[in-house]
Amino acid sequence: MEVKAKELRTRTSSIIKAVKSGEEVTITYRGKRVGVIKPLLGKRKTFNPVGFGLWLGREDLKDVETWIREKRAARYGK
Repeated sequence: MEVKAKELRTRTSSIIKAVKSGEEVTITYRGKRVGVIKPLLGKRKTFNPVGFGLWLGREDLKDVETWIREKRAARYGK
């Protein structure tokens, strides 16, 4: 399916339904292709903590609730 940028704005719901059903949608702007919306290659069933590895092993984050309480106390004076 190919849609114009204006159609994307006005028919977003139906375009998302088409993508959910497996269809690729090409977006055009002034007659030129600018992007593609396509379904993901499978459903994510598990959380992938890519960005959280940098906190692994930090002693100050062993107890997250205490860490948050300390940060909020500094900000809000509690």
